[in-house]
Amino acid sequence: MTGGSDGLPLLEIPELTAYADGGAHPLLEHVELAVPAGAVVAVVGPSGSGKTTLGLAALGASRSGVRLAGRVLLDGTDLMTLTPVRRPAARAGRAAHLPQHPESVLDPVRRAGGALTELAALGHPGRTARKAAARRALNSAGLEWESVRRRFPHQLSGGQQQRLALASALVTGARLLVLDEPTSGLDPALAHALGTTIRRLADEGVGVLLLSHDLPMVRRTAERVIVLEHGRAVDQGPTADVLGAVPGPLPFAAERHRATRELVAAERPTGPKGAPGTAAAPDRQDSEGVVAREIVVRRGSADLLAGPVSMAFPPGSRTALLGPSGSGKTTFARVLAGLTTPTRGETAIDGRPLPARIDRRTAAQRRIVQYVHQNSAGSFEEHRPLIEQLAATARLLRGLRHEEATAEATATAESLGLDAALLLRTPSRLSGGQLQRCALVRALTARPVLLICDEVTSALDTVSRRRVLDALPALLAPADTALLFISHDVPAVRALTADAVLFDAGRCVRRGSLEDWTP
Repeated sequence: MTGGSDGLPLLEIPELTAYADGGAHPLLEHVELAVPAGAVVAVVGPSGSGKTTLGLAALGASRSGVRLAGRVLLDGTDLMTLTPVRRPAARAGRAAHLPQHPESVLDPVRRAGGALTELAALGHPGRTARKAAARRALNSAGLEWESVRRRFPHQLSGGQQQRLALASALVTGARLLVLDEPTSGLDPALAHALGTTIRRLADEGVGVLLLSHDLPMVRRTAERVIVLEHGRAVDQGPTADVLGAVPGPLPFAAERHRATRELVAAERPTGPKGAPGTAAAPDRQDSEGVVAREIVVRRGSADLLAGPVSMAFPPGSRTALLGPSGSGKTTFARVLAGLTTPTRGETAIDGRPLPARIDRRTAAQRRIVQYVHQNSAGSFEEHRPLIEQLAATARLLRGLRHEEATAEATATAESLGLDAALLLRTPSRLSGGQLQRCALVRALTARPVLLICDEVTSALDTVSRRRVLDALPALLAPADTALLFISHDVPAVRALTADAVLFDAGRCVRRGSLEDWTP
């Protein structure tokens, strides 16, 4: 492998420590790594282990309230010695970052084509060259120029936003890419294509620091892997040695750290397979549950949900909704939750129509459908402790007293692997995977008639993912809640339900058993 200038790695971190709360709590402890040109180095570990903090630190950056100590050499330049004003110039055209939450880097008032063309100016002189670079970046990220260039970020699906953010990182021609959970929200075909793109970029001399819980992606793309736990590198080496060449029992497992063994062992969920429907509780035996009738969503000349889509969610039922990115899954979910107004059709509860808009639903009606969407970070108040936000749902929608609501939210969080102490923190202090589980807790405490989970395992490591899938059936039982589980993760779907619905191009194209389903 070639190195950076003068034979140095593109990125070298001889030693790095990160502190929060004025130095009281280390987020990273004495981490070392190097990323040569033409190499992919992956960092894996449980949610909250410090992956995102490390990814930001690799660019000399940190979240508010986090202090870095050590050295971060980008192509020989120590970013830690530069002022915050000078660091962006030192990174420009040399390093690019894809964050875990793509909406944080997408300008909500700029169309995709114009924003990408402007970013291309960092590495490409002339308008023609910039536009060509923007096209190439979109194509490498799995998007077509003509289909997205006039769209704003909010008009794209979660997976499309992820790919647009990736194109924003690629368009500058940077020699080092820091990719934080790049496959989150992508369907299997796009995730596979992204892996191919990462390997091609590495073969062309780009260095990649890949932060991921997607172990199959790591095996396909990375030469070396580092395992983080509680901010410490507890295991590292060639990928095949650390994670095994294929999923399954680790060869020489005794030589690997406990955290590594747990991540590999939990790759395939083993939760109980649910039936497509279960017997309703005594007080729900006459309930039809939530029903969507003839839903169509059109915006201008575009059919976001061509439909018409009709679907019923009786008490205790579990429905999986599959389909490629941009197929209309999230649009349909948002209609049910009152977040997107349909052009045609309605959502009803026990035969009574629900107002199409959430702001026109009463508190009792808002409780009926709870929606946990993929990118959870933006749904929390920044400066308010999480436990207060989680307990508020049960207080406002169910009338529980503060103490009761707090106790229930805490117990639900602990069942999903979130320690009570974490809930005393503000959202910025938690990882993406931890916030994703907090969003699930908040929805569950409403005791909804229908819970919609939109890619709620996408930011989770394998151990946390298994815990969520194992715990979810019992958490749904008290209110006999129906579940709509939207996911690209077919093994996770199989752990929860036997049946599924497939969307493609805004239409429902298949319903039935998962027995012969091809991922």
